[in-house]
Amino acid sequence: MRFLSHIRASADERELMSSLIQAGAVWYDLDARAYRRELDGRFMLEAWLPGSDLTHDLPLVDLDAVLAPDLPTRISSIAEAEQLGWPAVQGEVVLFPVVAAGVVSRCLAVAGQVEHEAEVMLTEVCRSAGAVLEQLAERRGREVRARIVRRTGEMEGSFQSSVRGIAAEYLAAVDAGAVRVAVMRPGQPTATVCATGGEPGWAETPLPTLAPGEAEVSAERIALGFGLGKGAGGVVEFLASPGRPFTAEGVQAARAGLDVLGVWLAGISVGFARPSQGRTSQPPAAPSFEAAIREELERARRLSLSGGVLVASVPGAQGPDPRVLSIVIRTVRKELRSVDLLGQLGGGDIAAVLVRTTPDGVARAADRVRARLDALARSHELPPMVLGHALYPAGQAGSPASLVERARQQAGLMYS
Repeated sequence: MRFLSHIRASADERELMSSLIQAGAVWYDLDARAYRRELDGRFMLEAWLPGSDLTHDLPLVDLDAVLAPDLPTRISSIAEAEQLGWPAVQGEVVLFPVVAAGVVSRCLAVAGQVEHEAEVMLTEVCRSAGAVLEQLAERRGREVRARIVRRTGEMEGSFQSSVRGIAAEYLAAVDAGAVRVAVMRPGQPTATVCATGGEPGWAETPLPTLAPGEAEVSAERIALGFGLGKGAGGVVEFLASPGRPFTAEGVQAARAGLDVLGVWLAGISVGFARPSQGRTSQPPAAPSFEAAIREELERARRLSLSGGVLVASVPGAQGPDPRVLSIVIRTVRKELRSVDLLGQLGGGDIAAVLVRTTPDGVARAADRVRARLDALARSHELPPMVLGHALYPAGQAGSPASLVERARQQAGLMYS
């Protein structure tokens, strides 16, 4: 139990896997290796005991054909070892999977004889390590979002200077070599709003056509699509620094930062489309923030968590100054925790997902946001801003559409 408490305090994934290796050595005198899943699906050697002889270790191996997601895998025959390219000189190899979010993202490999007691213990420890990997990913997302949110709050110059500053912060958070951001509006050519770093001419090369929520990722490049509302969308593309290929953790950081950048650009670029009396809501064909809500609800079901959704709108408004929307977004974000999600729904309403929160916590957050929005409306002479909320009990999160509709109904935002 002390060891489980220790690994929960791991600073990063490599430190976590090093702790597992050291535990195997101290408890059972095992010489283990840790492998990390790369973006192409293969596993790369990541950590080992200090002073270990790596002469016969594979730096890169394809294990998907043999790995089981819930039990150790034994490679005991020469034929099996040769098929994987594993040197037969190591004898039997036992692979212990470390599963996070339903995917084997790490693997502990032990060469030689592994007694039953050691196998049982390492299996359970690796299962616990999978939960720690999920916690590390969640913490990384919070830190990246908070970092970029702080930068958006500091922006006071022109749009061009603001987006350059935010992109530079985003670039550093993802640990990439270059980034560019482009927006696409119906009937208009793609416009690159910012490009930082990269080879000469890179900013002029065609971007992939990605719908909101779609992605293209590799060790050299990450491209993510996002929505801006009113049929508009955008793409953010990162290039890896020379000699520093992207990992799954880099992709996680890129997705987390897009939660902030997408909302900020939506406010600046296309304004805030709000429902009005007698108008039929037209949800987009490929919503973006709805997809983020769906991912959070699936996580809530899997981990038996509770929380809530806030939905804010200004009925009857016909699109205020985009700069006002930016102020509204920053106002709402200040009343949320860094772990909470904030975005714009396809119909234009602002929505927030309050994760790992009790019903009382959701109600208090709704009261805080409502009071701040009321004060903002008075100070800027805007129509009254309406906000509602809905809860999702642990294990029964429901769908994004049903939660948003319940929040709208609670606020009195009824669509005809």
